[in-house]
Amino acid sequence: MLKNTTLFLIINMLSGMGYSLVSPLIPTLGKKDNLSEGVLGWIIGIFPISGSLFTPLVPILCRKFSRINLLCFATFCEASCTICYGLLIFVSNLNILMIIIFSLRILHGCCSAIIGTLVYSLTILLADKDSTQSSLGKLEIAWAVGCSSGPLFASFFYNIGGYSLPFIASGMCLYISVYLSRQVDAKILKEDDEKEDDGNINYLRYFFYKEIFLILIGFSICMINVTFYFPCLTYHLTNNYSVSVSIASLFFITPVIPYIIILQFLDSISAKFGIYLTFTFGLILSGISSLFIFPVPPIPHSLFFIIIGFLIIGTGSVPVFIPGLVMLSRNIKKIDKKIDEMSANDIASAINNLCVELGDFLGPILGGFLTDKFGFSVCCFLVSMLGIFYALIFIFFFFEKIKNDFNLVCQNKKPENGDDNESDRNENDDYIPNFKMYFSMNKYKIRSYSFKNLERANNPRISLYTSITE
Repeated sequence: MLKNTTLFLIINMLSGMGYSLVSPLIPTLGKKDNLSEGVLGWIIGIFPISGSLFTPLVPILCRKFSRINLLCFATFCEASCTICYGLLIFVSNLNILMIIIFSLRILHGCCSAIIGTLVYSLTILLADKDSTQSSLGKLEIAWAVGCSSGPLFASFFYNIGGYSLPFIASGMCLYISVYLSRQVDAKILKEDDEKEDDGNINYLRYFFYKEIFLILIGFSICMINVTFYFPCLTYHLTNNYSVSVSIASLFFITPVIPYIIILQFLDSISAKFGIYLTFTFGLILSGISSLFIFPVPPIPHSLFFIIIGFLIIGTGSVPVFIPGLVMLSRNIKKIDKKIDEMSANDIASAINNLCVELGDFLGPILGGFLTDKFGFSVCCFLVSMLGIFYALIFIFFFFEKIKNDFNLVCQNKKPENGDDNESDRNENDDYIPNFKMYFSMNKYKIRSYSFKNLERANNPRISLYTSITE
């Protein structure tokens, strides 16, 4: 067991490195070919949406092919894509370049979905019930370390060999994952392969309940604040602060530092302040962070305040994503009283993943478009106002619960984070009526497969705590 979980940690770390290497360096390729920030936003944003759309196919592939062979194939393609990114600089025809780069990003996104799904699901399969969160927490840290090493790779090797070398060096490292995938003990898959589940779960209907809908929109808005600067930051720092591309790459690491630190204390924070108050605080932090990336008066223009902005991004994202999953799971159980806790967590993870990936997709596109039309300063201000405005909307709709958490904190009492006393709640309560008129819920059903928690695994950065209520 130790051997297999260690292999998964290394594979997940290397996958995180490949994921995070692109954002700091692709803008330098765009500068060479005079690509606008809007186009760069699409190049970066196509990755998460392709992975999200491909995820439902992963359970089908798992039943047609060996999971180990599928993992080997995905890691091989991911490494090959990374090397090919480095060779794009030799493509002179712009049309051919666009076809190749979009094809690579789509393939990379699909491979990342396979790797994340298999690694996280097999880890859950291996872990004892009491150690599930601990095992997933280690995977989360491995992913964060990988995301940190990507920009470091970019910075170090860009100084040595320019644009291509970081991708080639990183790609060669990623080929290690192919070998490691072959070392996974096939015996661990036997029990899971023998299980069958022909049930159907109606995921889509949960989107149309007010509380769930507002929480999911919060995920997307927060993710937009986290990713909107991806196509623009390198341009901004190199043009306005005269920093090198290698130094600009290091700024992409900054949010990971508070993310890992806050992650260690999140249970204590949520227990002290309550999940609704914690979630609201995260929304506010995510909103104001963008004001520091391109400082507005009275904040002076300084690299120091830009770093502060990135630290705020990392700090604010954890209180949104993880307590939000707990809130989702509890609301799903209130709506559907017959559902068990594990199924509620799986559904929460599935619909959460769709909304997070939507924000991950829209963030770079919105950032690139606004920067093209109005400049990076206006882009940062508008994205910040979007985050703050939505935080106010969330406070308005959840005022009583937030007020209750706040009053208990002021009285030095522990907020109640357990299930609310709403046993008589009807599943049609808080249903959004306008949507109900146009959608027949029975037409939109997603197959539920027996391979444990496949849906929760696609976005490893935030999905590990779907089992936090277990």
